Formats: sequence, structure tokens, C-alpha cells
Amino acid sequence: MVLGPWVILIAIKKLNLASWMSPVVLCYLLGILIISFKLFPLDDELAKSVSEGSILIAIPLLLFSANLKQWFKQAKHTALSFGLCIVAGSISTVTLAYVFQDFLPDIWQPAAMLAGVYTGGTPNMQAIGLALEVPQETFVLLNAADLLWSGVYLIFLTSIGKKVVALFLPQYKSQSLVNHHSANNKEIIRIKDIAITISFAIGIVGLSLGLTWLIFSQLAPVAFIMLCLTTGALIASFFPNIQRRAGSFEAGEYLLLVFCVAIGMRSDFGQLVEQGGMSILFTGAVVTLAISLHYFLSWVFKIDRDTTMITSTAAIFGPAFVGQIASVLNNREIVVAGVATGLVGYAVGNYLGIGIGYFLKYLLTT
Repeated sequence: MVLGPWVILIAIKKLNLASWMSPVVLCYLLGILIISFKLFPLDDELAKSVSEGSILIAIPLLLFSANLKQWFKQAKHTALSFGLCIVAGSISTVTLAYVFQDFLPDIWQPAAMLAGVYTGGTPNMQAIGLALEVPQETFVLLNAADLLWSGVYLIFLTSIGKKVVALFLPQYKSQSLVNHHSANNKEIIRIKDIAITISFAIGIVGLSLGLTWLIFSQLAPVAFIMLCLTTGALIASFFPNIQRRAGSFEAGEYLLLVFCVAIGMRSDFGQLVEQGGMSILFTGAVVTLAISLHYFLSWVFKIDRDTTMITSTAAIFGPAFVGQIASVLNNREIVVAGVATGLVGYAVGNYLGIGIGYFLKYLLTT
């Protein structure tokens, strides 16, 4: 789980695959191959612990790089498009949770996780699942169903997507955005800087746990821990000494790849086929409605094709896929705003998913 991403990154660099193959996809595939063909003796508890631990530290590391002031100033259309993503995801999960409530037990939990995952990506699913104490079986089925439908959408984006979307959305107009994001600048990354940023991240995790214990005398309210973690990381991102320190984003990305291998190892498609028919239908309905509604709202508000597709990518897959879709669109100018949107999605997705979860629990159980 730890060395797999390193091998994959080296292979991508040596074979010149960066322009069309995402390391995130390969890490998911590695985990799925391991569990499908039993390549190694597996310990599901270990995979669970690694996925949870890596995401706890990765979230603040990734959010440290989020320049929210720049994002709002330079990318008004991007912010609007991302806001429409949030609206579309919220409407689709709440509506379909009501429709499917008699077919899936405790539907408020998978609906909450899908609201988060279609705002910021798979890390949000893990964080929200922890926060709402979702059963292991539910998480495994929903994660596999999400990988299935997200894979279908990724194929659409990388093949005929730009031609289809161009039929009803206007062309992109150059904004001449200046790239200030550390992940895209050629900076010297020192071990010392990485160690410092990881220390900050661990410190925020520790503070979140400590504050939770101080208020509740236990660590059971995981939702509160996740909200503290997200809020603390966003506050830290306003301090230049943290936000501009080289290596934070890269360290977070690597932990995200470790997380992807671990999550892949927990994606049992055999179990999904046997037990998860309704999970497949529910997840497919949510993602289809959320994406369709987002594109429809973009048409209403006259948002261009490239901005719509890149914010959809950032919201559903996270910042790691932004570069790949920008290459497909032949538009490198939108990378900065796309990566920033993905980072904001990590934060917003946690608040949104947990909020929708408790709202649906109250709505459907009272």
C-alpha cells in the first residue's frame, strides 16, 4: 500500500504516460487486482486502518495549499460552476434518497457519502463514512458502486465528452490566469519542508481529537472530529508560512495514492454483484442526475464547456484528475482553477455530506 504508489509514479514517468494515464486510476486498479486475484495475504482491518489514517493526514496537507482568496478573485465562473455542482449533488442525493428509502436500509448514510463524494471525491466518502459511523459492509458496497459509475463517466470525459458538451455549451474564453499554485510550479521540495507540513497536519489531527475529547469526554463523535480537522486545515491555509511551503500538496497527493490502493483493496466487486444490486442502482441514479443537472444549470447560466467539465471533474474525482481532463480539452489555462476547485471540494464535501446526512436522518425517520 505504501510502496505501490511510488512504483506507479516511477513507471508513469519512465513510460511517458502522464498526459493520459492518472496515477489515481492505477492505484485503484492495483488495489482491486490485489483483492481480486489474492496476490498477497490480505488483512482487511489493516487496509481499513491505512485508508482511515492516510486520509486523516492527507486532508489537511491538501487543504494547506488552497488559496481561497485567489480562487474567488480569479475564477468567478469557476466558483459559480462549482456552486452549481453543489446544488446539483444536493438535489440529486436528497431527492433519490426519498425515492429509494424503502429499498435501502438507513439510506441517509449512503446518500450523505454520495453527496460528499460528488463534491470532492472519494476521500470525502471515507471521511463522511467515518463521521456517520457507516457499517463496513455499506461502505464496501457503495465504494465499489461509485468506482463502477465514476469509471463510466471518466471514459465519457476522456473520449466523446468534449464534443457532446460543445453541442449545448459555449466555448471557453481565455482568462489569462496566472499560475500561483505550488503543485504546478517548478519548486525545490526539501525533506525539511515536507517534514514540517506533515507535522502541522498531525498537529491539526491531534488538536481535533483533543478538542473532541475535551467537549464530549470521548472520541465517538467522529463527525465533530472531521469538521474540526477540515476547519483547522482551512484556517491554517491563510497563514503564508504554511500555505506557500513547498511539498505540502505533493505529500498530500502521495498519501492520497496510498489511500487509493487501500480503498481498492476494500472494493469487492464480487460482493457488489451478489449483494449490491440496489446500491448499484441508487449510486448510478444519483451520479447521473447530479451530472445531468449540473450541465443543465451550466446551460442556463451560460457557463462555457471547459469550465463546466473541469469543475465537474474536480468535484467528482478531485484535483488529481484535473490535469488529465485539461489535456483532453487542450486547455492548460484552467488547471489552476480546477485544482483549487478540487481542494475546496475536499473541504465543502465534508460539511455538505455530514449536513445532508443528519438532515435526511431527521426527514426520513421522524
